[in-house]
Amino acid sequence: MVIHLLGMFTETRYPMGNKLQQLLQEKKFEILEKWEDSILGCFAPDAFHIFKKQKDQFANPIGHKIRTGLAELYEVLCDPSDEEILTPDLEQLIKMRAVQQVSAADAVSFIFKLTTIVRKELLKKSMTELYNEWLAFDARIDAAALVIFDMFMASKEQLYKVRVSEFQHGRNFLTDG
Repeated sequence: MVIHLLGMFTETRYPMGNKLQQLLQEKKFEILEKWEDSILGCFAPDAFHIFKKQKDQFANPIGHKIRTGLAELYEVLCDPSDEEILTPDLEQLIKMRAVQQVSAADAVSFIFKLTTIVRKELLKKSMTELYNEWLAFDARIDAAALVIFDMFMASKEQLYKVRVSEFQHGRNFLTDG
């Protein structure tokens, strides 16, 4: 499954320029850290601390998927030439969100948190002069949200198909516990 949705949004009259890209790369660590915290904040406080402190991907697969999925997505969003939003780690992050008991809105909302975080970070660097570049980046975030929503719904649909198949074949005790 390859999705090329970002291209239609980046061909606006607001091209993303090098200055904004440079600022986004300079602030990458701070932005990713705050973005990760905003997502992990939806978990219980004990889980938040475990996900945050444990960096080993095998001891902490959820934290690892969140960390790597966000980093990959951030790189795609910061590169105006990259139109393919679906990355392996992002796909795993969305599948993970699909098996959790969260609404579609909650599962997708993390992408919109990036807008607020980036805006706050870049305001410290006089973002007003980069208004047109910001509009292009903002459009890429909106496009990514649509793709992520589609990915989440496809994962949910796949889960439901598996459950129906198990029920039809009398194996529903495997998923119903």
